[in-house]
Amino acid sequence: MRNFSMDTANEKILDLTLNDKGKKQNTLIKLVIMVFIMMICTGIAMIFFQIKMFESNIVMIYLLGILIFTYLAEGYIYSLISSSCAVLLYNFFFTQPYFNLKVHDPDYIITFMVMFIVGFITSMLTIRVKKERQLVEVREKYIASLYYIEKKLLDVKSKEELADTSAEEMSKLLNADILVQFNNSNGELLYKSTCGKESFLGLIDQSASLETLQSGIPSGFGTTLFSEAKAFYKPILSQSGILGVIGISLGNESVLNHDQSTFIDVIIPQIAVVLERQKISEEQHKVQIEMQKERLRADMLRSISHDFRTPLAGIMGLASTARDNYEKISDEIRKNFLQSIYEDADWLNELVENILQTTRFDEGRVKLNFEEEAAEEIITDAVTHVKKHALNYNIFVKIPDEILLIKVDGILIRQVLVNLLNNAINYSPEGSDIIVSLYRESDRVVFEVKDNGPGFLKDELSHVFDRYYHNSKNTGNRKGMGLGLPLCKSIIEAHNGNISIRNYEPHGTIVSFYILTEKE
Repeated sequence: MRNFSMDTANEKILDLTLNDKGKKQNTLIKLVIMVFIMMICTGIAMIFFQIKMFESNIVMIYLLGILIFTYLAEGYIYSLISSSCAVLLYNFFFTQPYFNLKVHDPDYIITFMVMFIVGFITSMLTIRVKKERQLVEVREKYIASLYYIEKKLLDVKSKEELADTSAEEMSKLLNADILVQFNNSNGELLYKSTCGKESFLGLIDQSASLETLQSGIPSGFGTTLFSEAKAFYKPILSQSGILGVIGISLGNESVLNHDQSTFIDVIIPQIAVVLERQKISEEQHKVQIEMQKERLRADMLRSISHDFRTPLAGIMGLASTARDNYEKISDEIRKNFLQSIYEDADWLNELVENILQTTRFDEGRVKLNFEEEAAEEIITDAVTHVKKHALNYNIFVKIPDEILLIKVDGILIRQVLVNLLNNAINYSPEGSDIIVSLYRESDRVVFEVKDNGPGFLKDELSHVFDRYYHNSKNTGNRKGMGLGLPLCKSIIEAHNGNISIRNYEPHGTIVSFYILTEKE
Protein backbone atom coordinates (compact mmCIF):
# COMPACT_ATOMS: atom_id res chain seq x y z
CA MET A 1 0.00 0.00 0.00
CA ARG A 2 2.86 2.36 0.80
CA ASN A 3 4.54 1.71 -2.54
CA PHE A 4 1.21 2.19 -4.32
CA SER A 5 0.69 5.54 -2.51
CA MET A 6 4.22 6.68 -3.31
CA ASP A 7 3.78 5.78 -7.02
CA THR A 8 0.45 7.59 -7.14
CA ALA A 9 1.97 10.68 -5.48
CA ASN A 10 4.91 10.66 -7.91
CA GLU A 11 2.51 10.40 -10.86
CA LYS A 12 0.52 13.38 -9.56
CA ILE A 13 3.71 15.47 -9.06
CA LEU A 14 4.80 14.57 -12.61
CA ASP A 15 1.39 15.56 -14.03
CA LEU A 16 1.49 18.87 -12.15
CA THR A 17 5.00 19.57 -13.43
CA LEU A 18 3.97 18.87 -17.00
CA ASN A 19 0.88 21.05 -16.62
CA ASP A 20 3.00 23.93 -15.21
CA LYS A 21 5.43 23.63 -18.13
CA GLY A 22 2.53 23.70 -20.59
CA LYS A 23 1.03 26.79 -18.95
CA LYS A 24 4.37 28.61 -18.99
CA GLN A 25 4.89 27.82 -22.66
CA ASN A 26 1.39 29.03 -23.46
CA THR A 27 1.95 32.28 -21.55
CA LEU A 28 5.28 32.85 -23.28
CA ILE A 29 3.69 32.36 -26.71
CA LYS A 30 0.95 34.86 -25.94
CA LEU A 31 3.48 37.44 -24.73
CA VAL A 32 5.48 37.00 -27.95
CA ILE A 33 2.28 37.58 -29.91
CA MET A 34 1.62 40.75 -27.89
CA VAL A 35 5.11 42.07 -28.59
CA PHE A 36 4.69 41.33 -32.29
CA ILE A 37 1.30 43.11 -32.46
CA MET A 38 2.60 46.13 -30.52
CA MET A 39 5.62 46.35 -32.85
CA ILE A 40 3.30 46.43 -35.85
CA CYS A 41 1.10 49.06 -34.19
CA THR A 42 4.18 51.15 -33.38
CA GLY A 43 5.43 50.86 -36.97
CA ILE A 44 2.08 52.02 -38.36
CA ALA A 45 1.94 54.82 -35.77
CA MET A 46 5.44 55.94 -36.85
CA ILE A 47 4.16 56.29 -40.41
CA PHE A 48 1.16 58.28 -39.23
CA PHE A 49 3.48 60.47 -37.13
CA GLN A 50 5.79 61.16 -40.08
CA ILE A 51 2.94 62.28 -42.33
CA LYS A 52 1.69 64.61 -39.58
CA MET A 53 -1.61 62.84 -38.84
CA PHE A 54 -3.56 63.63 -35.70
CA GLU A 55 -2.41 61.97 -32.49
CA SER A 56 -5.92 60.56 -31.99
CA ASN A 57 -5.31 58.30 -35.01
CA ILE A 58 -2.16 56.96 -33.36
CA VAL A 59 -4.15 56.27 -30.19
CA MET A 60 -6.75 54.41 -32.25
CA ILE A 61 -4.03 52.21 -33.80
CA TYR A 62 -2.90 51.12 -30.35
CA LEU A 63 -6.49 50.51 -29.22
CA LEU A 64 -6.97 48.32 -32.29
CA GLY A 65 -3.84 46.37 -31.36
CA ILE A 66 -5.17 45.87 -27.82
CA LEU A 67 -8.47 44.51 -29.15
CA ILE A 68 -6.73 42.13 -31.58
CA PHE A 69 -4.38 40.76 -28.94
CA THR A 70 -7.00 40.29 -26.23
CA TYR A 71 -9.26 38.55 -28.76
CA LEU A 72 -6.47 36.07 -29.44
CA ALA A 73 -5.21 35.75 -25.86
CA GLU A 74 -8.63 35.43 -24.12
CA GLY A 75 -7.57 36.62 -20.70
CA TYR A 76 -8.30 39.66 -18.56
CA ILE A 77 -4.72 39.76 -17.30
CA TYR A 78 -3.51 39.98 -20.92
CA SER A 79 -5.95 42.83 -21.46
CA LEU A 80 -4.39 44.69 -18.54
CA ILE A 81 -0.84 44.02 -19.75
CA SER A 82 -1.52 45.00 -23.36
CA SER A 83 -3.31 48.21 -22.30
CA SER A 84 -0.40 49.21 -20.09
CA CYS A 85 2.13 48.36 -22.79
CA ALA A 86 0.24 50.45 -25.40
CA VAL A 87 0.20 53.49 -23.09
CA LEU A 88 3.94 53.17 -22.41
CA LEU A 89 4.79 52.80 -26.09
CA TYR A 90 2.68 55.82 -27.00
CA ASN A 91 4.37 57.88 -24.28
CA PHE A 92 7.85 56.68 -25.27
CA PHE A 93 7.66 57.29 -29.01
CA PHE A 94 5.04 59.97 -29.61
CA THR A 95 5.04 62.47 -26.71
CA GLN A 96 7.69 65.01 -25.82
CA PRO A 97 10.34 64.42 -24.73
CA TYR A 98 10.62 61.66 -27.36
CA PHE A 99 12.17 58.30 -26.53
CA ASN A 100 11.64 58.97 -22.88
CA LEU A 101 8.94 58.01 -20.38
CA LYS A 102 8.87 61.44 -18.82
CA VAL A 103 5.71 63.50 -19.36
CA HIS A 104 6.37 67.09 -20.42
CA ASP A 105 2.74 68.18 -20.89
CA PRO A 106 0.41 67.37 -17.90
CA ASP A 107 -2.53 67.05 -20.31
CA TYR A 108 -1.05 63.79 -21.60
CA ILE A 109 -1.63 62.22 -18.21
CA ILE A 110 -5.38 62.41 -18.81
CA THR A 111 -4.82 61.11 -22.36
CA PHE A 112 -2.87 58.13 -20.97
CA MET A 113 -5.54 57.37 -18.38
CA VAL A 114 -8.38 57.56 -20.91
CA MET A 115 -6.38 55.49 -23.37
CA PHE A 116 -5.71 52.84 -20.73
CA ILE A 117 -9.30 52.73 -19.47
CA VAL A 118 -10.80 52.60 -22.96
CA GLY A 119 -8.34 49.92 -24.07
CA PHE A 120 -8.92 47.82 -20.95
CA ILE A 121 -12.72 48.07 -21.00
CA THR A 122 -13.10 47.44 -24.73
CA SER A 123 -10.74 44.47 -24.58
CA MET A 124 -12.69 42.99 -21.65
CA LEU A 125 -15.92 43.42 -23.59
CA THR A 126 -14.30 41.73 -26.57
CA ILE A 127 -13.25 38.79 -24.41
CA ARG A 128 -16.72 38.53 -22.89
CA VAL A 129 -18.43 38.58 -26.30
CA LYS A 130 -16.08 35.90 -27.59
CA LYS A 131 -16.63 33.69 -24.56
CA GLU A 132 -20.38 34.10 -24.80
CA ARG A 133 -20.24 33.18 -28.48
CA GLN A 134 -18.16 30.11 -27.66
CA LEU A 135 -20.60 29.22 -24.88
CA VAL A 136 -23.52 29.49 -27.29
CA GLU A 137 -21.71 27.31 -29.81
CA VAL A 138 -20.96 24.69 -27.15
CA ARG A 139 -24.56 24.72 -25.97
CA GLU A 140 -25.82 24.40 -29.53
CA LYS A 141 -23.46 21.48 -29.98
CA TYR A 142 -24.76 19.80 -26.82
CA ILE A 143 -28.38 20.43 -27.80
CA ALA A 144 -27.84 19.00 -31.28
CA SER A 145 -25.96 16.05 -29.83
CA LEU A 146 -28.65 15.51 -27.23
CA TYR A 147 -31.34 15.46 -29.91
CA TYR A 148 -29.26 13.04 -31.99
CA ILE A 149 -28.60 10.74 -29.05
CA GLU A 150 -32.24 10.78 -27.93
CA LYS A 151 -33.28 9.86 -31.47
CA LYS A 152 -30.84 6.95 -31.49
CA LEU A 153 -31.96 5.79 -28.05
CA LEU A 154 -35.56 5.59 -29.25
CA ASP A 155 -34.49 3.13 -31.96
CA VAL A 156 -32.67 0.65 -29.71
CA LYS A 157 -34.19 -2.81 -29.34
CA SER A 158 -32.47 -4.23 -26.26
CA LYS A 159 -30.62 -3.37 -23.04
CA GLU A 160 -27.35 -4.34 -24.66
CA GLU A 161 -27.88 -2.03 -27.63
CA LEU A 162 -29.00 0.77 -25.30
CA ALA A 163 -25.85 0.52 -23.17
CA ASP A 164 -23.51 0.27 -26.19
CA THR A 165 -25.16 3.20 -28.00
CA SER A 166 -25.19 5.41 -24.89
CA ALA A 167 -21.54 4.72 -24.07
CA GLU A 168 -20.39 5.28 -27.65
CA GLU A 169 -22.26 8.54 -28.21
CA MET A 170 -21.38 10.03 -24.81
CA SER A 171 -17.74 9.14 -25.32
CA LYS A 172 -17.69 10.93 -28.67
CA LEU A 173 -19.37 14.06 -27.32
CA LEU A 174 -17.48 14.40 -24.03
CA ASN A 175 -14.20 13.03 -25.38
CA ALA A 176 -14.06 10.81 -22.31
CA ASP A 177 -14.02 7.19 -21.20
CA ILE A 178 -17.58 6.10 -20.50
CA LEU A 179 -19.07 3.23 -18.50
CA VAL A 180 -22.76 2.35 -18.76
CA GLN A 181 -24.05 -0.54 -16.69
CA PHE A 182 -27.56 -1.74 -15.95
CA ASN A 183 -28.60 -3.65 -12.84
CA ASN A 184 -31.83 -5.27 -11.72
CA SER A 185 -33.73 -4.44 -8.54
CA ASN A 186 -31.50 -6.84 -6.57
CA GLY A 187 -28.33 -5.09 -7.71
CA GLU A 188 -27.30 -7.94 -10.01
CA LEU A 189 -25.48 -6.88 -13.16
CA LEU A 190 -27.60 -7.20 -16.31
CA TYR A 191 -25.18 -5.69 -18.84
CA LYS A 192 -22.13 -3.44 -18.88
CA SER A 193 -20.62 -1.46 -21.74
CA THR A 194 -17.42 0.58 -21.71
CA CYS A 195 -16.06 2.92 -24.36
CA GLY A 196 -12.49 4.18 -24.23
CA LYS A 197 -9.61 3.16 -22.01
CA GLU A 198 -10.01 0.75 -19.13
CA SER A 199 -10.43 3.47 -16.50
CA PHE A 200 -13.01 1.58 -14.44
CA LEU A 201 -11.17 -1.61 -13.45
CA GLY A 202 -9.38 -0.33 -10.35
CA LEU A 203 -10.50 -1.42 -6.90
CA ILE A 204 -11.31 2.16 -5.87
CA ASP A 205 -13.38 2.74 -9.00
CA GLN A 206 -15.29 -0.50 -8.50
CA SER A 207 -16.01 0.49 -4.91
CA ALA A 208 -17.19 3.94 -6.05
CA SER A 209 -19.47 2.37 -8.66
CA LEU A 210 -20.94 -0.01 -6.07
CA GLU A 211 -21.49 2.86 -3.61
CA THR A 212 -23.36 4.85 -6.25
CA LEU A 213 -25.48 1.82 -7.13
CA GLN A 214 -26.40 1.12 -3.53
CA SER A 215 -26.88 4.65 -2.22
CA GLY A 216 -27.94 6.52 -5.36
CA ILE A 217 -25.39 9.27 -4.53
CA PRO A 218 -22.74 10.43 -7.05
CA SER A 219 -19.25 9.35 -6.08
CA GLY A 220 -15.74 9.06 -7.43
CA PHE A 221 -13.45 11.75 -8.80
CA GLY A 222 -14.53 15.28 -7.90
CA THR A 223 -16.69 14.18 -4.96
CA THR A 224 -16.10 13.48 -1.28
CA LEU A 225 -16.83 9.75 -1.73
CA PHE A 226 -13.91 7.79 -3.18
CA SER A 227 -12.29 10.97 -4.46
CA GLU A 228 -9.17 9.02 -5.46
CA ALA A 229 -11.08 7.15 -8.15
CA LYS A 230 -10.22 7.88 -11.78
CA ALA A 231 -13.83 8.35 -12.85
CA PHE A 232 -16.95 10.15 -11.70
CA TYR A 233 -19.99 7.92 -11.13
CA LYS A 234 -23.64 8.90 -11.27
CA PRO A 235 -26.74 6.72 -10.77
CA ILE A 236 -29.41 6.07 -13.38
CA LEU A 237 -32.54 6.87 -11.41
CA SER A 238 -36.19 6.26 -12.20
CA GLN A 239 -39.45 6.10 -10.29
CA SER A 240 -38.91 2.38 -9.73
CA GLY A 241 -35.45 2.87 -8.19
CA ILE A 242 -31.82 2.71 -9.29
CA LEU A 243 -31.46 1.09 -12.71
CA GLY A 244 -27.69 1.30 -13.06
CA VAL A 245 -24.60 3.53 -13.05
CA ILE A 246 -22.82 5.78 -15.52
CA GLY A 247 -19.09 6.43 -15.15
CA ILE A 248 -17.21 9.33 -16.79
CA SER A 249 -13.43 9.67 -16.89
CA LEU A 250 -12.12 12.79 -18.66
CA GLY A 251 -8.48 12.00 -17.94
CA ASN A 252 -5.73 14.41 -16.84
CA GLU A 253 -7.60 14.88 -13.55
CA SER A 254 -10.25 17.05 -15.24
CA VAL A 255 -13.69 17.51 -13.75
CA LEU A 256 -16.94 17.99 -15.61
CA ASN A 257 -17.71 21.59 -16.48
CA HIS A 258 -21.16 23.12 -16.17
CA ASP A 259 -22.27 22.25 -19.71
CA GLN A 260 -21.02 18.68 -19.44
CA SER A 261 -22.75 18.21 -16.08
CA THR A 262 -25.98 19.62 -17.51
CA PHE A 263 -25.73 17.28 -20.48
CA ILE A 264 -25.24 14.27 -18.18
CA ASP A 265 -28.17 15.37 -16.02
CA VAL A 266 -30.38 15.56 -19.12
CA ILE A 267 -29.28 12.35 -20.86
CA ILE A 268 -29.49 10.07 -17.81
CA PRO A 269 -33.30 10.46 -17.43
CA GLN A 270 -33.63 9.72 -21.16
CA ILE A 271 -31.69 6.49 -20.72
CA ALA A 272 -33.85 5.64 -17.70
CA VAL A 273 -37.05 6.24 -19.71
CA VAL A 274 -35.88 3.98 -22.54
CA LEU A 275 -34.79 1.32 -20.04
CA GLU A 276 -38.15 1.48 -18.25
CA ARG A 277 -39.94 1.27 -21.58
CA GLN A 278 -37.99 -1.86 -22.50
CA LYS A 279 -38.69 -3.33 -19.08
CA ILE A 280 -42.42 -2.74 -19.54
CA SER A 281 -42.21 -4.15 -23.07
CA GLU A 282 -40.49 -7.30 -21.78
CA GLU A 283 -43.11 -7.72 -19.08
CA GLN A 284 -45.87 -7.30 -21.66
CA HIS A 285 -44.11 -9.83 -23.87
CA LYS A 286 -44.01 -12.29 -21.00
CA VAL A 287 -47.71 -11.74 -20.36
CA GLN A 288 -48.43 -12.31 -24.05
CA ILE A 289 -46.39 -15.51 -23.98
CA GLU A 290 -48.30 -16.72 -20.94
CA MET A 291 -51.59 -15.86 -22.65
CA GLN A 292 -50.43 -17.69 -25.75
CA LYS A 293 -49.47 -20.71 -23.65
CA GLU A 294 -52.90 -20.68 -22.06
CA ARG A 295 -54.53 -20.52 -25.48
CA LEU A 296 -52.32 -23.39 -26.66
CA ARG A 297 -53.27 -25.43 -23.60
CA ALA A 298 -56.93 -24.74 -24.25
CA ASP A 299 -56.53 -25.66 -27.94
CA MET A 300 -54.68 -28.82 -26.93
CA LEU A 301 -57.42 -29.82 -24.50
CA ARG A 302 -60.08 -29.24 -27.13
CA SER A 303 -58.05 -31.17 -29.69
CA ILE A 304 -57.40 -33.99 -27.23
CA SER A 305 -61.06 -34.29 -26.33
CA HIS A 306 -61.99 -34.33 -30.03
CA ASP A 307 -59.26 -36.67 -31.29
CA PHE A 308 -59.49 -39.08 -28.38
CA ARG A 309 -63.22 -39.40 -28.87
CA THR A 310 -62.84 -41.23 -32.21
CA PRO A 311 -60.63 -44.17 -31.08
CA LEU A 312 -62.35 -44.38 -27.69
CA ALA A 313 -65.76 -44.49 -29.35
CA GLY A 314 -64.52 -47.22 -31.68
CA ILE A 315 -63.06 -49.27 -28.83
CA MET A 316 -66.19 -48.88 -26.70
CA GLY A 317 -68.50 -49.68 -29.62
CA LEU A 318 -66.64 -52.80 -30.65
CA ALA A 319 -66.24 -53.98 -27.06
CA SER A 320 -69.94 -53.36 -26.34
CA THR A 321 -71.01 -55.21 -29.49
CA ALA A 322 -68.75 -58.16 -28.70
CA ARG A 323 -70.02 -58.30 -25.13
CA ASP A 324 -73.70 -58.11 -26.01
CA ASN A 325 -73.46 -60.55 -28.91
CA TYR A 326 -70.65 -62.77 -27.77
CA GLU A 327 -72.51 -66.06 -28.31
CA LYS A 328 -73.92 -64.98 -31.65
CA ILE A 329 -70.73 -63.87 -33.43
CA SER A 330 -68.15 -66.20 -34.91
CA ASP A 331 -64.50 -66.49 -33.91
CA GLU A 332 -63.42 -64.75 -37.08
CA ILE A 333 -65.60 -61.73 -36.31
CA ARG A 334 -64.26 -61.68 -32.74
CA LYS A 335 -60.72 -61.63 -34.15
CA ASN A 336 -61.66 -58.73 -36.43
CA PHE A 337 -63.16 -56.88 -33.46
CA LEU A 338 -60.04 -57.47 -31.38
CA GLN A 339 -57.82 -56.34 -34.28
CA SER A 340 -59.84 -53.14 -34.65
CA ILE A 341 -59.73 -52.56 -30.89
CA TYR A 342 -55.95 -53.08 -30.94
CA GLU A 343 -55.48 -50.65 -33.84
CA ASP A 344 -57.59 -47.98 -32.15
CA ALA A 345 -55.77 -48.53 -28.85
CA ASP A 346 -52.40 -48.31 -30.66
CA TRP A 347 -53.52 -45.09 -32.35
CA LEU A 348 -54.60 -43.74 -28.99
CA ASN A 349 -51.27 -44.72 -27.47
CA GLU A 350 -49.36 -42.85 -30.20
CA LEU A 351 -51.48 -39.74 -29.67
CA VAL A 352 -50.73 -39.83 -25.96
CA GLU A 353 -47.02 -40.39 -26.62
CA ASN A 354 -46.88 -37.38 -28.97
CA ILE A 355 -48.64 -35.22 -26.38
CA LEU A 356 -46.26 -36.27 -23.63
CA GLN A 357 -43.15 -35.73 -25.75
CA THR A 358 -44.40 -32.33 -26.97
CA THR A 359 -45.04 -31.27 -23.38
CA ARG A 360 -41.55 -32.38 -22.35
CA PHE A 361 -39.94 -30.38 -25.16
CA ASP A 362 -42.02 -27.30 -24.29
CA GLU A 363 -40.95 -27.50 -20.66
CA GLY A 364 -37.32 -28.30 -21.49
CA ARG A 365 -37.44 -31.59 -19.58
CA VAL A 366 -36.18 -33.80 -22.41
CA LYS A 367 -32.80 -35.39 -21.76
CA LEU A 368 -31.31 -37.00 -24.83
CA ASN A 369 -29.54 -40.31 -24.25
CA PHE A 370 -26.98 -40.25 -27.02
CA GLU A 371 -25.63 -43.65 -27.98
CA GLU A 372 -24.02 -45.01 -31.11
CA GLU A 373 -26.76 -46.69 -33.12
CA ALA A 374 -26.94 -48.43 -36.49
CA ALA A 375 -29.30 -46.36 -38.63
CA GLU A 376 -30.77 -49.40 -40.43
CA GLU A 377 -31.71 -51.00 -37.07
CA ILE A 378 -33.70 -47.90 -36.10
CA ILE A 379 -35.54 -48.06 -39.43
CA THR A 380 -36.22 -51.80 -38.98
CA ASP A 381 -37.72 -51.25 -35.52
CA ALA A 382 -39.95 -48.42 -36.78
CA VAL A 383 -41.18 -50.38 -39.82
CA THR A 384 -41.86 -53.49 -37.72
CA HIS A 385 -43.91 -51.43 -35.29
CA VAL A 386 -45.98 -49.78 -38.04
CA LYS A 387 -46.60 -52.93 -40.08
CA LYS A 388 -48.88 -54.30 -37.36
CA HIS A 389 -51.67 -51.98 -38.51
CA ALA A 390 -50.51 -51.45 -42.11
CA LEU A 391 -51.10 -54.87 -43.60
CA ASN A 392 -52.76 -53.35 -46.67
CA TYR A 393 -49.72 -51.21 -47.54
CA ASN A 394 -46.42 -52.13 -49.20
CA ILE A 395 -43.55 -50.74 -47.13
CA PHE A 396 -40.14 -50.94 -48.82
CA VAL A 397 -36.80 -50.17 -47.21
CA LYS A 398 -33.75 -49.02 -49.19
CA ILE A 399 -30.52 -49.08 -47.23
CA PRO A 400 -26.89 -48.96 -48.39
CA ASP A 401 -24.47 -51.86 -48.13
CA GLU A 402 -22.30 -50.06 -45.59
CA ILE A 403 -23.29 -49.84 -41.93
CA LEU A 404 -24.11 -46.24 -41.03
CA LEU A 405 -23.47 -45.48 -37.37
CA ILE A 406 -24.95 -42.36 -35.82
CA LYS A 407 -24.82 -41.00 -32.29
CA VAL A 408 -28.46 -40.31 -31.40
CA ASP A 409 -31.23 -41.03 -28.95
CA GLY A 410 -32.47 -44.14 -30.73
CA ILE A 411 -35.92 -44.15 -29.10
CA LEU A 412 -36.68 -40.58 -30.22
CA ILE A 413 -35.42 -41.12 -33.79
CA ARG A 414 -37.56 -44.26 -33.96
CA GLN A 415 -40.54 -42.19 -32.84
CA VAL A 416 -39.83 -39.69 -35.65
CA LEU A 417 -39.88 -42.49 -38.22
CA VAL A 418 -43.04 -44.00 -36.71
CA ASN A 419 -44.82 -40.62 -36.93
CA LEU A 420 -43.72 -40.14 -40.55
CA LEU A 421 -44.80 -43.68 -41.51
CA ASN A 422 -48.16 -43.25 -39.78
CA ASN A 423 -48.70 -40.01 -41.70
CA ALA A 424 -47.79 -41.76 -44.96
CA ILE A 425 -50.25 -44.58 -44.22
CA ASN A 426 -53.02 -42.20 -43.21
CA TYR A 427 -52.64 -40.03 -46.35
CA SER A 428 -52.11 -42.83 -48.89
CA PRO A 429 -54.80 -45.11 -50.34
CA GLU A 430 -54.71 -48.82 -49.46
CA GLY A 431 -52.33 -50.86 -51.58
CA SER A 432 -49.93 -47.92 -51.98
CA ASP A 433 -46.16 -48.21 -51.85
CA ILE A 434 -44.36 -46.45 -49.02
CA ILE A 435 -40.59 -46.25 -49.38
CA VAL A 436 -38.13 -45.64 -46.55
CA SER A 437 -34.64 -44.71 -47.77
CA LEU A 438 -31.32 -44.32 -46.01
CA TYR A 439 -28.12 -42.94 -47.51
CA ARG A 440 -24.99 -40.94 -46.71
CA GLU A 441 -24.50 -37.43 -48.03
CA SER A 442 -21.10 -35.97 -47.14
CA ASP A 443 -21.06 -35.75 -43.31
CA ARG A 444 -24.79 -36.44 -43.04
CA VAL A 445 -26.92 -39.55 -42.76
CA VAL A 446 -30.21 -38.87 -44.52
CA PHE A 447 -33.56 -40.59 -43.82
CA GLU A 448 -36.43 -40.30 -46.31
CA VAL A 449 -40.05 -41.43 -46.23
CA LYS A 450 -41.92 -41.27 -49.55
CA ASP A 451 -45.65 -41.92 -49.79
CA ASN A 452 -48.26 -42.07 -52.53
CA GLY A 453 -50.71 -39.60 -51.02
CA PRO A 454 -52.25 -36.40 -52.42
CA GLY A 455 -49.36 -34.17 -51.35
CA PHE A 456 -49.71 -30.59 -50.12
CA LEU A 457 -50.75 -27.34 -51.66
CA LYS A 458 -47.78 -25.03 -52.30
CA ASP A 459 -49.12 -22.45 -49.85
CA GLU A 460 -49.35 -25.11 -47.14
CA LEU A 461 -45.79 -26.45 -47.36
CA SER A 462 -44.44 -23.65 -45.16
CA HIS A 463 -46.97 -24.49 -42.42
CA VAL A 464 -46.77 -28.28 -42.21
CA PHE A 465 -44.49 -28.12 -39.15
CA ASP A 466 -46.78 -25.68 -37.33
CA ARG A 467 -48.55 -27.03 -34.29
CA TYR A 468 -52.19 -28.15 -34.80
CA TYR A 469 -51.88 -27.86 -38.59
CA HIS A 470 -54.02 -30.27 -40.65
CA ASN A 471 -53.60 -31.02 -44.33
CA SER A 472 -56.66 -29.85 -46.25
CA LYS A 473 -56.28 -32.85 -48.60
CA ASN A 474 -56.54 -35.43 -45.82
CA THR A 475 -59.46 -37.73 -46.59
CA GLY A 476 -58.47 -40.53 -44.23
CA ASN A 477 -60.47 -41.74 -41.26
CA ARG A 478 -57.74 -40.80 -38.82
CA LYS A 479 -57.08 -37.11 -38.36
CA GLY A 480 -54.41 -36.47 -35.79
CA MET A 481 -53.97 -33.52 -33.47
CA GLY A 482 -51.36 -31.81 -35.64
CA LEU A 483 -48.55 -32.57 -33.17
CA GLY A 484 -46.69 -35.31 -35.04
CA LEU A 485 -44.63 -33.24 -37.49
CA PRO A 486 -43.91 -30.39 -34.99
CA LEU A 487 -42.66 -33.04 -32.56
CA CYS A 488 -40.49 -34.58 -35.29
CA LYS A 489 -38.99 -31.16 -35.98
CA SER A 490 -38.23 -30.60 -32.28
CA ILE A 491 -36.54 -34.01 -31.98
CA ILE A 492 -34.41 -33.57 -35.11
CA GLU A 493 -33.34 -30.03 -34.19
CA ALA A 494 -32.40 -31.29 -30.72
CA HIS A 495 -29.98 -33.60 -32.58
CA ASN A 496 -28.55 -30.58 -34.51
CA GLY A 497 -30.20 -31.88 -37.66
CA ASN A 498 -32.85 -30.58 -40.02
CA ILE A 499 -36.15 -31.89 -41.40
CA SER A 500 -37.90 -30.82 -44.60
CA ILE A 501 -40.87 -31.79 -46.74
CA ARG A 502 -41.57 -31.54 -50.46
CA ASN A 503 -44.12 -32.79 -52.94
CA TYR A 504 -43.30 -35.78 -55.15
CA GLU A 505 -44.57 -35.68 -58.73
CA PRO A 506 -46.99 -36.78 -60.02
CA HIS A 507 -48.41 -37.19 -56.52
CA GLY A 508 -47.11 -37.97 -53.10
CA THR A 509 -44.86 -36.47 -50.46
CA ILE A 510 -41.22 -36.93 -49.46
CA VAL A 511 -40.22 -36.10 -45.89
CA SER A 512 -36.47 -36.17 -45.25
CA PHE A 513 -34.25 -35.42 -42.30
CA TYR A 514 -30.56 -35.73 -41.66
CA ILE A 515 -28.30 -36.43 -38.70
CA LEU A 516 -24.69 -35.23 -38.67
CA THR A 517 -22.06 -37.91 -38.33
CA GLU A 518 -18.98 -37.50 -36.15
CA LYS A 519 -15.87 -36.37 -38.00
CA GLU A 520 -13.22 -39.02 -38.15
